[in-house]
Amino acid sequence: MDREQPPAAATLWRSTPARLALGIVAVAAAANLATLGLAWLNLRAGIESRLRADLAQQVAGFEVAATPATLAALVAANARAADPAQRILAFLGPDGRVTGNALIRFEGGRLLILPRPDGGALSPAGYLPRVERMAGGVLVVAESRAPIVELGRTFLAILGFSLAPTMLVSLAAGVWIARRAARRVAAVEDTLARLGAGELSARLPDPAAREPDDLGRVADGVNRMAAALETSVAALRQVTTDIAHDLRTPVSRIALTLSDLRARLPEGSDEAALVARAEAEAARAVAVFRGLLEIATIEAGSARAGFGPVDLAAVARDMADLYGPSAEDSGHRLVADLPPAAVPAFGDRALIGQALANLIENALRHTPPGSTVRISVAPGPAGAALTVADDGPGIPAADRARVTGRFVRGDGARSGEGHGLGLALVAAIARAHGAGLALEDARPGLRVRLVFPPAPPPAARAAAGPAA
Repeated sequence: MDREQPPAAATLWRSTPARLALGIVAVAAAANLATLGLAWLNLRAGIESRLRADLAQQVAGFEVAATPATLAALVAANARAADPAQRILAFLGPDGRVTGNALIRFEGGRLLILPRPDGGALSPAGYLPRVERMAGGVLVVAESRAPIVELGRTFLAILGFSLAPTMLVSLAAGVWIARRAARRVAAVEDTLARLGAGELSARLPDPAAREPDDLGRVADGVNRMAAALETSVAALRQVTTDIAHDLRTPVSRIALTLSDLRARLPEGSDEAALVARAEAEAARAVAVFRGLLEIATIEAGSARAGFGPVDLAAVARDMADLYGPSAEDSGHRLVADLPPAAVPAFGDRALIGQALANLIENALRHTPPGSTVRISVAPGPAGAALTVADDGPGIPAADRARVTGRFVRGDGARSGEGHGLGLALVAAIARAHGAGLALEDARPGLRVRLVFPPAPPPAARAAAGPAA
């Protein structure tokens, strides 16, 4: 069963290159903000210093007035030439009268600058004021904060025109780098998954030559590991095959010798019973060697020369007819749930029949009398599915991944018949056909499903030749 894959965007943003790209964008943005912020603070301080110097100079010009009347006249003369939107000149005399281009009032120690009814508009940016007690009254000189506000607007515009494009370009470059790295990581993950599924020929194409970086070195290491693993497994299989081939003949001769010896002993004697037991064990050894050689032959790929169109429904119907009497004798119920129409597949009819026979024999052997074994065939978008299910004890979920190995037997089957090669042979036949093999919980029992891929078109089969 395929794993549920997360969305591509989620996979991309969880990748290390994407996070590094986002980190670089964040650092670049922070540096840009800090640089512009410091520049703005320095320029703002400079403008404020200039304005305060102007205010001090203007206040110094009014210090020559010794009386309230003189100061009021001087302020009035200067105020007529000053725009209240740029500069405020006002004198609050001892008698409470205000002279200048704006009205001033103090509320709770706070200076309020108000427009005169007959004067001009005030600055919307506010003022930087200086308040001095002079000639028995209060002199207020204020400069508009418009240059400071304008500086802020200018820096915001600079920030928008410099930071936004920088972030967009950096983000686009980061996404491109992340997507490129994500594709390479996905290729490594896919190759590892294929290796884990038993496809030991899986490789990454020239990773270090095309991409001489850290991911390229990782991919090259994966290829070297896969090659070493494939060589080790091939050597182990070859040793197993050689041993099976070399020992099958002498063990077969031992079985024949024991059979000849049993025929010469008195029927029912202890010696005859002992020889019969030895003969059964020899026959079992011969069956093990035969199974190993069959698996080796299938894995060598020579069986694909006999591939052609196969009707899975017809194969299942023949196997159901063949094993029906055996199931009845053992107290089992064999049910064939087969469609009337043909269910096409592409492969070797004899090998598919052998895989189905092994599955039926396993179900009959490992389920108690009274159990039901069901054979079904159904077409589907992913290919034709051949299923054998029973309602016996089943196989624990932790053991399902390993019982298709050679000589592996479930805990409930160790004391029974068999030699642990039945499901291994089924797995080898499935691999030879490119079919998916799944062991599932039938609740209760075990369900084994073989899904054969759709048959290739005749033109493709002809182009591929007999080994296709």
